[in-house]
Amino acid sequence: MKTEISEQEHVILKKLVNSGINISPKMLECVLNLENPMKNINKLIKETSFIPSFKSHLTETIVHEISNEELQKTLKRALSKSLSLPLKKGAKSKVTVTLNESITENFKQEVDPIKVEQIIETSMPEEMNQVVPNSSLIKKTLSIKKKVKIHESTKSVFTFKPVAKDHDFHFEIISDPTGKLYTNGGYEDFYELTLDKYNKLRNLMRKRPEASSATNINNIYRLSNSIEISTVGLVEKVHQTKKGNFLLSLEDLTGKISVLIQNNSKNLEYINIIERTFNDQMLFVKGLYNPGENGRKGIIFANYISKIDIPTDFKPNTSPDPLSIALISDTHIGSKEFEEELFKKFLKFLNGKSSNKILKEYAGKIKYLVINGDLIDGIGIYPNQKEDLLISDIFKQFEKASELLSEIPDYIKVFYVSGNHEPVRNAIPRPAVPKKYCEDLINLGIKCLGNPSLIKTHNVNTLIYHGESMHDINRLIHDLDINKPIETMKEFLICRHLAPVFGEKTQLAPINNDLLVLNKIPDIFHTGHIHINGMGKYRNVTLINSGCFQAQTDFMRSFGINPTPGIVPIIELDSLNYFQLDFKKIN
Repeated sequence: MKTEISEQEHVILKKLVNSGINISPKMLECVLNLENPMKNINKLIKETSFIPSFKSHLTETIVHEISNEELQKTLKRALSKSLSLPLKKGAKSKVTVTLNESITENFKQEVDPIKVEQIIETSMPEEMNQVVPNSSLIKKTLSIKKKVKIHESTKSVFTFKPVAKDHDFHFEIISDPTGKLYTNGGYEDFYELTLDKYNKLRNLMRKRPEASSATNINNIYRLSNSIEISTVGLVEKVHQTKKGNFLLSLEDLTGKISVLIQNNSKNLEYINIIERTFNDQMLFVKGLYNPGENGRKGIIFANYISKIDIPTDFKPNTSPDPLSIALISDTHIGSKEFEEELFKKFLKFLNGKSSNKILKEYAGKIKYLVINGDLIDGIGIYPNQKEDLLISDIFKQFEKASELLSEIPDYIKVFYVSGNHEPVRNAIPRPAVPKKYCEDLINLGIKCLGNPSLIKTHNVNTLIYHGESMHDINRLIHDLDINKPIETMKEFLICRHLAPVFGEKTQLAPINNDLLVLNKIPDIFHTGHIHINGMGKYRNVTLINSGCFQAQTDFMRSFGINPTPGIVPIIELDSLNYFQLDFKKIN
């Protein structure tokens, strides 16, 4: 009796065949036993594309190499269930009939016949005998195989047809500091910078519902009785008292006031905020004001504290088109440690020169590429750098970079933001690399931008910041770790500033307009600099630190940095789903 193939099996088999994957009967039955086969088959196809040892044969062994722990556990449970229900002797399984009698009939109009033949050849004879020891089935299979006419289609399923090529560029440079960085470097410039920072952060804070009633510090000092009040201001200093409480000094344009937060069970939420607070951050404080006596100034006993943060209901923009953006940084071309072969693998991937159909699909959707600083290694950036250089001429470093980047397909728009290794000033905001260095890149159509910059690509806003101040934040907040860049990036969003503390290692340019304030919430926030890959989300903002294409140098080793080269994050602009490709594992 012939068992008809179900619609679900039809779709699953079609997905596998189109992805160039051969599946054993046991594994197919395992997939069909999953709680949600249609959802999990897409995850399974994606996961197998990252397994170096995967050679198109989906078997039980491959399950143990899947990196997605939840999917791996689900498959193991389904496998266990399948194995616990052995077939009766001589019985035809649903899987058997599907592979033998229905695959050609159902797919011959939709799938390359060559691939169908490959599935039958590689999956059937080896494993079907173990399930159903019936030689007539194999003969029937082979007869079906012979009926498939090869000349019906000579078109390979692996032909590279980039979707991105069918779409025009739609991008806008929303902000770029280049050409806006005039300064004399005097006291007045620093004062104007601080004043602008205060006003912008205060305006952002006042948008929070609870901060609308905040009053100036000078008005608080006029009060003669204890009363509940609220105010906003920049933190001047914060320290812990001998009793374990926290005392901070808050200032605005009218004055300065002390705020005490008692370290008790009622204030645990606010103690956590204060422990992650440092100078120059904007705070909203609410509490009981106690006027001073005998010439002493009053103090606020806080019972509520908050930072500006990202609204919890923030809804990011998405693209109407099925396109993607790839994010890289810190290639350090010219360094002896530049991972050129890995980078060439990435370029090969962008051109669709992969034997893996899934990777071809990923590549074909990429419309934009961001290079977030340190494209070249530069000259004289750190002590004894010359010993680490393969190319010791800055112009030749850019020449090599142009040679490599010329391999990127012309339908992909490339944005290049300056980092701390580029031949521009070190203080941020930083202008774009001057034309005299990167004219060849400009001739390739690459858009050179300053640091930080905000771009819109197909309706999605991406904030590109190289990340110089990440080291300062990591030093000031005790539980942050250089190996977990996403946690550091969250702090930038919480205080809405890319270099929130003044006077640390990060050099800040004294201009009268603070371009590091995050007035506009990005849909994607992209950093680099620390050479550690990271991906995550915070209140619907997608966070990416793009790692590097440079192996560990002696200078990195001295700081305890173990880089993660060759890992490229890719974000789908229509959904903001993200994933990463590790080119160390891709052939």
